[in-house]
Amino acid sequence: MRFKNIKRWKLNSSLDGLLFLAQRMDELLFDYSLDTYKPPALNAPSLCIEALNLIRGIENELIEKASLPYVLDELEWSIQNDPVAKKLLDASLDYYVLRGDEIKLGEVRLRLEVLSRTLDSFRYLRATFAALHFHVLKAEKGAIDACARNVVTALTNIGVSKQHIFNITNDYFFGADGPVIESPDIVTQFLDELYPKSHVFDVYFIVSSLIQQVSGSVKKFQIKILDDLPEEVAKIAAGNGFVKAPDEVYISITNLRSYDKYSAREMAIRTLDTLSDLFTLFYHKTQISWHPMVLVNQCCKPGTVVVTPPKGSMEKAFDLKPEKASKELNRLLSDFSARGVSFEKFNRVADLHGICVSHDISENQLVSIWTSLETLIPSHLGSSKISNVINAMLPFLMTPYVKRIIERLTSDMFLWDRWRTKNILNRVPCSKGTTLIGRTANLLAVKENDDLRKELFGHLKDFHLLRYRAFRLSEILSDPSKLKELLDTHQKKVTWQIRRIYRTRNLIVHSGTVPSYVSTLIENGHDYLDQVLFDVMRLSCGEYRVKSLDQAFELAKIRHHKFQSELKEVTEFDESNTQFLVAE
Repeated sequence: MRFKNIKRWKLNSSLDGLLFLAQRMDELLFDYSLDTYKPPALNAPSLCIEALNLIRGIENELIEKASLPYVLDELEWSIQNDPVAKKLLDASLDYYVLRGDEIKLGEVRLRLEVLSRTLDSFRYLRATFAALHFHVLKAEKGAIDACARNVVTALTNIGVSKQHIFNITNDYFFGADGPVIESPDIVTQFLDELYPKSHVFDVYFIVSSLIQQVSGSVKKFQIKILDDLPEEVAKIAAGNGFVKAPDEVYISITNLRSYDKYSAREMAIRTLDTLSDLFTLFYHKTQISWHPMVLVNQCCKPGTVVVTPPKGSMEKAFDLKPEKASKELNRLLSDFSARGVSFEKFNRVADLHGICVSHDISENQLVSIWTSLETLIPSHLGSSKISNVINAMLPFLMTPYVKRIIERLTSDMFLWDRWRTKNILNRVPCSKGTTLIGRTANLLAVKENDDLRKELFGHLKDFHLLRYRAFRLSEILSDPSKLKELLDTHQKKVTWQIRRIYRTRNLIVHSGTVPSYVSTLIENGHDYLDQVLFDVMRLSCGEYRVKSLDQAFELAKIRHHKFQSELKEVTEFDESNTQFLVAE
């Protein structure tokens, strides 16, 4: 969570909903937000499309029919928890989603096709915009949160880049040059700017001169090899260091239809990737390469703009500072106790992880992430591959989930106001030696700390998102039944996402199909892999000193069972029974 400049805001209570939306949109689009607070890969309309694509894969014998119920479960859950999607339906949900072995696949497909037209991406987006506008004016923060998530997911699955959405958000709400914000009605202007509009783009690259060897073929890709850049483009190029070397050439890829300059750049790079890969079939010594910076012209805007690459999916993980990373590496090399086959597997996974980081072709990254998980996880007879992976991963992903959320809130509170946060946490009744994260857990979960929570909420004032997050977490953590419900929902979502990563990996390998949401799958898959890897390292280098991967996974399972048992026994949190939530 970040705390942006709000000097342009003439703050009053009527702007509470709009400011919350601005802060939440920034968090949704920030590369390093906790995955829980990022937009989901799919929502109701895109899940419906995924189900139809899955049926086509089943009919073409590329995917097993056993995968379909899981997608239908997620589709049903998504619609049931999405008031906008439910309102668009003309019949009950069970009419559209058919179940049972006796029902023909063609019948299931037809009903889903009708549902897909009912939840058409643009129809759904317009309805979500209308709902978001209503909730902003009413300052209904829970509904704003849900709508904002679905807006970002809908836009990105239509084909709008996250960077474009981020730029619009930043310009409207936090940029230095924007208008004074004194009415919530500006949300209409903001949503109009977000609505996808198709444009025609020309994209200019600096490419290795090797491309001249296929000059007879480039026209089929709408590529032109240029002796010089057009005059108006050349002026911008010279001022931004966009100058070719003697062994390079300029090229243009023209008439690309897209929603924004970043998506146009991505489309152009896909074209170059295809040409380069085809050329490599016949010439293996070197590949056609290009500079990441491009110049772009848009049909309806004057002038040429520079477009640099956004952060890749593998770059969005949390990193240690170099000094800390060096110490952790030395500790791993000296203390890692696993040996033999387990050490060889761990090394192989480290190799694959390195390949993912250094190569930015998304489909290869996803395949490597899945291969890493399969390599790391012990095999067990009698289980399907995907069931084995899910069962092995869940203890690593579920046990620390509450701790990760509380840890992030603690960090956000310190970023907001270090002095006030320490002052409040130091007054939370705790046993000696309780960590700051443990104190935050007690602050949120123990009913007797209600006065301290109210003091915190009072100080937060215009940081509506942080106050909302702290309040919602307090509601959940102070009621063990709500906490169990949160964990059940998270487990359900993680399981669906792991299955989606597996299905997408199979589609890439067997049909070459790459879905639009692959970058989100890479982010999630990378996060899952890192959580498992770092926990394995802790178990091997720490006090347990496990000797094999089998021992590490068995120990993780035991610890997760212990966590569940402790939570099951709690009827009300007090000072003495919260610390297992944040234990190492």
